[in-house]
Amino acid sequence: MHLRLNPLTLALVTAGTLSLPTHAQETQPVETVTVTADSLQGNMAVSAEELEARQAQDLEDMFRDNASINVGGGVGAGQKVYLRGVEDTNLNITVDGAAQGGYLFHHQGRLNIEPELLKRVGVESGPASADSGPGALGGSVRFETKDAQDMLRPGQTIGARLAGGLESAANATSGSSAVYGRLGESLGILAYMKGRNSDDYRHGGGDLQPATASQQRSYLLKLSLLNHGDHDVRVSAERRTDQGDYFVRAHMPYFSRQSRSYQETERETLSFQHRWAPDSDWIELTTKLYQNTLDLDRIESETFSRARNIGGDIRNQMRFETGVVQHALTTGVDMFEQKTENIDYDEASGANNQDKARNIGLFLQDRMTVGDLGIAWGARFDDYHTDYGQAGEVDGSEISPNLQLSYQATDNLRLHAGYGEAVRGAKTREVLLIGGDVEVEKGLKPEQAKQAEIGVEWQGYGMLTKQDTLNLAVTGFNTRIENFQAYDRRSDPHYLYNLEDEVTSQGIEARVGWALNQFDTQLSYSHVDMEDENGDPLGDEMAIGASVGDTWVWDTQYQLVDTDVSLGYTLTGVERLTDVQDGDHEKPGYVVHDVRAQWQPAAYQGLTVSLAVNNLLDKEYSEHSSFTLSSGSSMPEPGRDLRLGMSYRF
Repeated sequence: MHLRLNPLTLALVTAGTLSLPTHAQETQPVETVTVTADSLQGNMAVSAEELEARQAQDLEDMFRDNASINVGGGVGAGQKVYLRGVEDTNLNITVDGAAQGGYLFHHQGRLNIEPELLKRVGVESGPASADSGPGALGGSVRFETKDAQDMLRPGQTIGARLAGGLESAANATSGSSAVYGRLGESLGILAYMKGRNSDDYRHGGGDLQPATASQQRSYLLKLSLLNHGDHDVRVSAERRTDQGDYFVRAHMPYFSRQSRSYQETERETLSFQHRWAPDSDWIELTTKLYQNTLDLDRIESETFSRARNIGGDIRNQMRFETGVVQHALTTGVDMFEQKTENIDYDEASGANNQDKARNIGLFLQDRMTVGDLGIAWGARFDDYHTDYGQAGEVDGSEISPNLQLSYQATDNLRLHAGYGEAVRGAKTREVLLIGGDVEVEKGLKPEQAKQAEIGVEWQGYGMLTKQDTLNLAVTGFNTRIENFQAYDRRSDPHYLYNLEDEVTSQGIEARVGWALNQFDTQLSYSHVDMEDENGDPLGDEMAIGASVGDTWVWDTQYQLVDTDVSLGYTLTGVERLTDVQDGDHEKPGYVVHDVRAQWQPAAYQGLTVSLAVNNLLDKEYSEHSSFTLSSGSSMPEPGRDLRLGMSYRF
């Protein structure tokens, strides 16, 4: 790997940064950091408050302030998430514990999420722990929806929330309503629905982007029994649809053989979660069961594709001591079964129109502390089986170890390093492309990731004034993914095989943050080299990853003193990508400015008015993780977008 760092980049990397928590309202004195399990991983989180302030409507809005996460594709139906350059098809992604499996079509996104429903989004980018779930080749993303208890104000037993919004770039309108209440001391009930209609959006520079108009509908019914003795229970049913007259290749509008088709993507998720935590260090038992169904119905094409996941996870955490060593030991089992199906309207589904995959995992993860030293070690055992119709079956088993270390060198300085492996053997093919005869390579191997990470973090208090905090950190990472399973649909019969050698994501992340009372500012930086199996720059490889230029994000939040108003500003700068394969086009750099303001008047408790302006200067640009054609064209992002939102809880 050759890192080409300019002087400004080098200065920041030398300083380092720390992954800060969400923006604080008040600065607290720094305390000695306790080495825990969570502190051993590169975790990031997005809160419901941040999503509302930004008037988030899609995946790109969710991760605007994070330099390590890219969302390309422009229109919501075509958006894909990239974590350290690795596409979301290679991440372990869950909604309320339900795995979002299945790969419907490589020209469209597969994540259909309503931001307004979310309580928290957690991202794990470091080496996979044994209890992170199966198939976490490039990391994990966990979406958690709100409970009724999150919506109720103190002292309330029943309430409601009405919200509406306007967006200028897509001439969009949205409205939502929620009714929630508490029965007795523990049981909460939440019913929610939202609708959003938009026209074709206007990209930077002023022209309309065709085939981007959409209609989205979201519904959630959730029961939450919390702090009921030793038990917490959550039961939820969620449905979200996205429909529009989109391009068949939704994320690449300038493709020469492009066509349009009215289509609908639908996700239905049923989830059951139970936690039993009696007054015992030996029992903290968590059970999750789910069913998740993702459909793509293309009306004009008369094709229907479905991926359905059924699964569960049972784990127990024990806390105990052996001499001076403190343990948090998690053991458990998880499993999933995935069925995919692709059919034409007028044809019955045959043996080659279906794939079935099953994975059973056993895991053990011990998170230990010895004074200032933290040691996390563990392993997963995954037994997998995939049925490819008439082509036959593939099965096997693998063990994935991990080891992570953290050392609190001083009250201010922490060092950490880790190594982990992850395996995906149970994998169905891209659903829309199955149906013909297929041959599977003899001895088809499971995909395997080997992740290494090393970093340093520093936190100081009273650096520039008596009340401020300064946080610095830097992390270097290397992820190698071997045996990517590729599908050649141009051969006769179609052929499923392993790519030779490996794909690599390696680079540096950095962050610096400074906070004083109501003021909080952070600057983050990400440099990622994506290399293909030949060691060349990866380019844009669907179902694998994408190369992006060095990314800078400066995010600032300020709560005006003695007022009910908070202000925010985000600058995103992406450097020109020059490290490309021979014959590929370089990707131009860009700088985008976003501003926001939020008013929560004390005189009208429950009222929130939010104003956000994304792409303030109406920059014409394409996100680097959007697919770039051989002509150099790619999906343009929305231009100046004024968003006004209002919500009232009563």
